Amino acid sequence: MSVIRNIMYLGVGMATATRDKIEQAVDDLVKRGELASADRAKAIDELQQRAQTAATEVRKVVDDRIESLGKRFKWADEIDTLRAEVERLGAKVDELEKAGKASGTTRKSAGGKKKS
Repeated sequence: MSVIRNIMYLGVGMATATRDKIEQAVDDLVKRGELASADRAKAIDELQQRAQTAATEVRKVVDDRIESLGKRFKWADEIDTLRAEVERLGAKVDELEKAGKASGTTRKSAGGKKKS
């Protein structure tokens, strides 16, 4: 969970840094005369909105990837659980076969042939 929390903090930090960078970039445009100082606030708001839209799209992609990875890890856990269960059942079958041989009994296999 700490990794996810750190990613969230990074996102908040990037949003703050982005706002600062946007303001600096717009101020540079105003200083160079490429943007009227009256349009400064509007330009900052527009750029901030675009940055937020892009961040939302990135978050969606990241969330989708995290969900996909979560499903893979869950399946991996289930596969490990099933593998352990198969091994346990295999050992039980071996144990039962040994007990059957020791007592002299035979049983039919899945194919219908007698096993001794």
